[in-house]
Amino acid sequence: MRRLLLLLTLSLAACKPASPPVVATEPPPVILPASARELKPAEAATWMAANPEALILDLRMPEEITREGKLPGSQNHDFLQDTTQEYLATLDRTRPCLLYCALGGRSTHTAVQMHHLGFTQIMILKGGLDAWLKEGRSVVKQQP
Repeated sequence: MRRLLLLLTLSLAACKPASPPVVATEPPPVILPASARELKPAEAATWMAANPEALILDLRMPEEITREGKLPGSQNHDFLQDTTQEYLATLDRTRPCLLYCALGGRSTHTAVQMHHLGFTQIMILKGGLDAWLKEGRSVVKQQP
């Protein structure tokens, strides 16, 4: 009886409750298509000077532009709008493009969308406007 009680105790002690499943807290990484390239701020500045016909697309919200400014010559389209796909479809697919946002996430997602639409020359400002500003590069400030 003592042995049976000991075996029962040991077998119950060996039973552990199941561990909770591991839940991802970050989205999966976005894989850039071959038609897209990341440029560090210095490379982007050189690229913009060599490609004056390029579309420079700021994907931040208007409040961010008012607060931090924007790259010279850039136009804005808020990535968070529901019309982003339609907006991108109106752009010239043969024109070289430089995309930027605050840190790079919105630009990367937009580059994938543009690739699927047939864009072939997509550049992304690596680190976004944050990296640009950390290097002390100039921006255009809008009047409030």
